[in-house]
Amino acid sequence: MIILHDFGISLEEYAINGKKNKFPTFDKCPNCNCVASGNLHRHGYYWRNAIAEEKEVKIPICRIICLSCKKTFSIIPDFLIPYFQHSLEIILKRIEQFLEKKKSKGSRQLLAFYWRRYQKKLRWIHSFFVDLGEEVGLSKDMKKEAIKYMKMIRDFGESLFLRRSWGHFSSYFIAN
Repeated sequence: MIILHDFGISLEEYAINGKKNKFPTFDKCPNCNCVASGNLHRHGYYWRNAIAEEKEVKIPICRIICLSCKKTFSIIPDFLIPYFQHSLEIILKRIEQFLEKKKSKGSRQLLAFYWRRYQKKLRWIHSFFVDLGEEVGLSKDMKKEAIKYMKMIRDFGESLFLRRSWGHFSSYFIAN
């Protein structure tokens, strides 16, 4: 199971801190709700790539295991989308540059991949904001809608949107 967590720091700071980051502690197991004391144990780390604008770093991802239900949890920083190497900020920035017809760094193929995924999620993004009380319509002009929802995501806060939308979507933002 993946737990998105706001560490309150940038990717660069997270990479510098490494295993010394302030990983969250829990009162209850996120799966079985048993008392965490004595049941939740740090299960080690695994390393994954994280790509920012000009930098690629390897960062530690903390794993926790519940001795009661035997479920393991990975604590992923919320500036990363689970299963993606590029940071949330970079993915949104490149899609935004494409929508504004600005030159973007990175490969065309990767941009096309993210653009297709973003387009597929537009109705779900619309649904997410409607559930929050936004009174917005959905027109047939997908590019206009993409721009509108990109602005709404930015205004809402990218990381907060990723954490909150995770329970709303059937998969992670941009995931298939």
